[in-house]
Amino acid sequence: MYWKSIILVIILIFIVSVSISAADHNVVIEIEGMTCPLCPVAIKKSLLTVEGVKDVNISLEDKKAWLRVDERVSDALLLKAIERAGPYKGRIRREYR
Repeated sequence: MYWKSIILVIILIFIVSVSISAADHNVVIEIEGMTCPLCPVAIKKSLLTVEGVKDVNISLEDKKAWLRVDERVSDALLLKAIERAGPYKGRIRREYR
């Protein structure tokens, strides 16, 4: 009887983890105003404070950020976090599942 409970819990954890990862999506943001190597660091730090942001990669050369976020994260929250980091302006260019 005990092992049936353990198996049920494992199955439920698997189902929940699959549904959570399916809710993630990727966002690409063009960022204006980055001029030095510290700019991406400040923006990344600010973006990671937004609840639901799971991964951030920023390229100073490309002037872009690639994010993996929970589907509940709004574009407005992401853009506000970029502006909070300094004199930067973000524009969401592409969003895909």
